[in-house]
Amino acid sequence: MNSSSVLTRLVSSTASRPTNPELRPLSLATSLILFAIPAGLVAASFHLLRPAFEAIGIPPFKSFLAAITIPMSLIFSAALVAYHKIESRPLQWRAFSQRMRYPRLQLKAVLLGAGIFILANLAYGMATQVGLILINNGLIHIPSGVPALVDPRLGFDLAATKQLAGGSLQGQWDLVALYLVMFFFNIVGEELWWRGYILPRQELAFGRMTWLLHGLLWTGFHVYKWWDMIGLLPVCLILSFTAQKTRDNWPVLIAHGLTNGMVLVLLVAGAAGWL
Repeated sequence: MNSSSVLTRLVSSTASRPTNPELRPLSLATSLILFAIPAGLVAASFHLLRPAFEAIGIPPFKSFLAAITIPMSLIFSAALVAYHKIESRPLQWRAFSQRMRYPRLQLKAVLLGAGIFILANLAYGMATQVGLILINNGLIHIPSGVPALVDPRLGFDLAATKQLAGGSLQGQWDLVALYLVMFFFNIVGEELWWRGYILPRQELAFGRMTWLLHGLLWTGFHVYKWWDMIGLLPVCLILSFTAQKTRDNWPVLIAHGLTNGMVLVLLVAGAAGWL
């Protein structure tokens, strides 16, 4: 067989490959694995790598951001690899947005995302009070030295952020840049992996109540901060329900981004000397 015949067969094979292959249902066992592996990576990075960074002189806030960025970037990469290599889908925005459920962004999706952001944070605030009761009564243990931003006893405020940054935020634009990198991989990576790649396949196996299983597993993903899981449970359920109900992942991405973006606003304002 000559080289032109080989090339013809390769081109024909590529052309006949479906650009929109059918999704395969995701079993419970596989769902557990696909949630457990990222959860383990984040937990190991937070509890082992973060203290190691601090031990070699990296400031606590930067150590925390770096420790979260590493596993989140792997989750982001896994979503792209699963889409392109495992499912053999083309690297085209139209096919990608359809598979990952990101249709043309509309105003109603933005407004819904803002509404879900408010609802989820109210739910978190109420559920966290239950967690605090258990923490204060010694039923849930928080390790010493955890960053203020993930300690529900301290709350989210400017003082806690400044303390974590070493006492002052002014001029710390490198911290803003590092947070932006973490923010991208955290939000985009999680949303592409959980709601883009996994949720549609889970729906084929579990039907209308998929959001409940998905929300519980996503809560379990946050086991690295087990003391905060009670507060996160309603948030994860609300976002999972919204994603399945609308089949549009923009509102959830917006709500998720707004929640984690509050720290970014403080960092920018502090670095600029406005606070």
